Parts: sequence; C-alpha cells; structure tokens
Amino acid sequence: MTAAAQTEDDDELLAEVVEKSAVGIVAFISERLLLFVVAYAVAGVSGAAAYGFLSVFIRGETISRNLVAGIGDGYTRIVPTVSSSAQQTLMSAGTVGYVCIWIVVAMPVIMFRDRLVELTLLQPRHEAVVVIFAVGLLPFLLLRDLRDMFRALRRIRLAMLVSRVFAPLALLVGVLAISVGGITSSLLNLWVGIVGAVVLLVAIGTWLLFRFTDIRFGSLRSHRGVVQRFLTYAASTTGVAVLELVQRRAVFVVMSVYLSPVVAGAFSLSVVVALIVRWPLSGVNGILPPIAASLYNDGDTQRLHRLYQQTSRLAIVVTTPVFVVGYTYAPELLGVISDAYAQQAAVLRVVLGAQYVATIFGSVGLLLLMTDNERASLLTQVFNAAVALPLMVTFTTGYGAIGLGVAYLLSVVLNNTTELAVLYFRDGLTPFSRQQVYAIALSCPAVYACQVIKSIAGIRVSLVFVSLAVAVYLWFGKRVLLRSVDMRAMRALIAE
Repeated sequence: MTAAAQTEDDDELLAEVVEKSAVGIVAFISERLLLFVVAYAVAGVSGAAAYGFLSVFIRGETISRNLVAGIGDGYTRIVPTVSSSAQQTLMSAGTVGYVCIWIVVAMPVIMFRDRLVELTLLQPRHEAVVVIFAVGLLPFLLLRDLRDMFRALRRIRLAMLVSRVFAPLALLVGVLAISVGGITSSLLNLWVGIVGAVVLLVAIGTWLLFRFTDIRFGSLRSHRGVVQRFLTYAASTTGVAVLELVQRRAVFVVMSVYLSPVVAGAFSLSVVVALIVRWPLSGVNGILPPIAASLYNDGDTQRLHRLYQQTSRLAIVVTTPVFVVGYTYAPELLGVISDAYAQQAAVLRVVLGAQYVATIFGSVGLLLLMTDNERASLLTQVFNAAVALPLMVTFTTGYGAIGLGVAYLLSVVLNNTTELAVLYFRDGLTPFSRQQVYAIALSCPAVYACQVIKSIAGIRVSLVFVSLAVAVYLWFGKRVLLRSVDMRAMRALIAE
C-alpha cells in the first residue's frame, strides 16, 4: 500500500470513529445532565442526606452492571466474526449469562439485607428498599445486555440510547412520579417507580433490537463451537471486570461504609460531575472496540497504533478546557445542588484530576481486551485490586472524603499505568504524542490563572476572562495541537 493510500485509509477510519463517537458524546452528556437533575430534584425535595441514601442504590446498580461487562466484551469480540445465525445463538447465551449473574447477586443481597444495612450508612427502615433493589436489578442488567449487542453490531446510536439515556431517564421518571403524583416521598416508593420505568424501557429496547437488526433469540444447541469460544472469552473478561470492579468501583463501597449520608452524597455527585471530563473518550469507547478487534484480527497493528494515538490526542486536547473550568468552579457546581455539598469542593477537584489522568491514557483497557490480552489483563487487575482496596480503606478512615478522593486518583493512575505497560510490551501500542504533552502542560498554569482571576475579580467577571482563555486555547489547539488528519475527521463530522 502506498503512503497516500495508507493516509486515506487512516483518515476514513478516524472519520468513522469521530462521526460515530459524536453520537456517544451527545448521549453521555445527556446522561450527565439527567443524573445532575436527579440529584437536584432529590436534594431539593428531601435534603442533602436523602441524595446520599439514594446514591448507595444508584452506585450499587452501577456495580452490578459492571459485573456483566465481561459478557458484553464477549459480544464485542466474537459477534463481528460470526454468521447472523451464530449471532442469534450468542444473544441467547449472553442473555442467560446476564440472568445467572443477576441471581448470583440478588440472592445474597436479599438474604443478608439486615447485615448490609448495619454495615453501611443505610438505616433499618431501608431493608424493604434493599429487597426491591435486588429484584429490580434484572431489568437494569437486561438494558446492559441490549446495549452490548447493539455495540457489537456497531449500531452505536441505539447502543448509546439504551445505555446512556434509558437508565438515568428511569431515575428521573421515578423522582418525578413521587414529586408530581403526590405519593409519599420515601426511598421505597421512589425505587419502585424507578424499577417500573426500567421494565418499560427494556421492552422498548427489545423492540428496537428486533425492529432495526436481524438479531433474534436463537437456539442454544446450535453453533456449539462459537458458544464455547464466546463463553471461554467471556469467562476471562468477567474475571477482569470483577477485579476492575474492586479497584474502580470499590470506591463506592467504601463511600457507603465509612462516610455520612451528606458527605456520601457530595462524593457521589462529585463523580457524576467529574466524569464530564471523559466526554470525548466516552464516545470513542463506544465505537473503538469492534474496530480495534477487526484491525487486530487482520494483523494490522500499525494502523491500530495510529488510531489509538489519534483518538487519545483528540480526547485530551478537546477536554483540557473542560477540566480547567470544572476545577476552577468546583464549589459553585456542587453548590447548585446543596450548600452542604459545596464544602466538599476539594473532593470534586481531586476526582476531576483522576478523570483527566484516565483521559490521557485513552482507551487502554478496552484495547487490552480487544487484542486478545484478556489473561494478561486479568493478572494485571489482580495486582491493581490488591493495592487499590487497602489504599482506599486506609485513606478514608484517616482523612475522610478527601482521603477517599486521593485514593481514587492513585488507583486510576496505577490501573492505567499497569495496563499500558502490558499493552506496550505485548503489542507495542502507546497513546502518547507531542501534542498531548503540550495540552497537559498548558492545563496547570491555566488552572492557576483562572483561580487567581476568580479570587480577585469574582465569579461573574472571571467567567468572561475564562471564556476568552478557552477561545484562545481552542484557536491554539486548532493551529498547533491538532494534526491535519484530526481536522479532516472533524470536518467530515461537521459535513455529516
């Protein structure tokens, strides 16, 4: 292949990623806004502590969905490589797997609900909510099932609708049903309304799957070789997902055990807000896995390496202003929900830093799985989990919410560094480029300057100066930080 043809192919591939990422980005931002509105509604009606109680169940649902991530990775890795008939068989096998994991999770939660209440910030009156929560996990997991199949088929718009919009929409519907319907404002009634909304959305998602794809539920007896390959891969990636869960989501378990309801609500909201830094990466992660798997199957690791660098460069360049603005106005962002939360602004700033670090490394975890390194990833996560969990408990018991935030930041750095080391030594892939370094170097003085302007001139005047600074950065980014291939991909997006 000539250099010109290779460049054209790279441009087309990056343009596809950017175009389809835009759908995921819009869905991701919609999800963040919906979750923020939920926090505003709950804290406004019932107080800051009420959102802290609700956060325990919201984060519990998130943790449960992460437990099935390995099955979703199996869809992404295997579905694009098999016939439509085999895809239908995999849909059945995967769905059975989701139901089995629900049973494994729900049964202990129901059986030991009194112990869970005793160990966490929940109160005895919440035992009935724990039961409804456990039973209602099934429709949440089935939403994840639909999302993962849509993603494997590269139906990104539908995948993002189901994963990013449906779940937070169900939370908002539950809150509004309580507020508008005149029902007694209790956590039990709220979660019943949420589960009912999720059941309806699962039915809609299933209709979308049957309406816009050729997927149906196939016989489990056919394509046994494909099913065995799928289950073997899913078993390894499930192990990775569980260990990632320990060092990425254990932060919410520690939050539920060691923090008060108000502080837990502030910490949970900080994560909701801070994740906005990952907005470009959220879109890339929605479309990159099947493309990466296809390139790796074809032995085109050089092209995969270039795509990894391109997407990582784009992500960090465009999200740096978001990080700077979020860091500068952290107290005001939390104060929108509750004055009690504004006192935890330092926590939000630390969590923002963690998400910025994660964006620097790009889609490293997904690429590790899509390049058939799932077993190496599993061993890596064993090490990371063994370090992260004691770190979180120690820092939280010693320093409270800020200690938990710092431990979260350190665990993110550890996880991404070790994953990248494995990916580099196995396949020679790295995300770094000179433009990335420039963007990161600019973020530190920008944060300091914005903080100084805000402290001297006040919030309103500082907003004008910060807006001008962002405009200057975007001009500089276009001229210096983004390459011609990046601009061509973005122009293709605009033309679309």
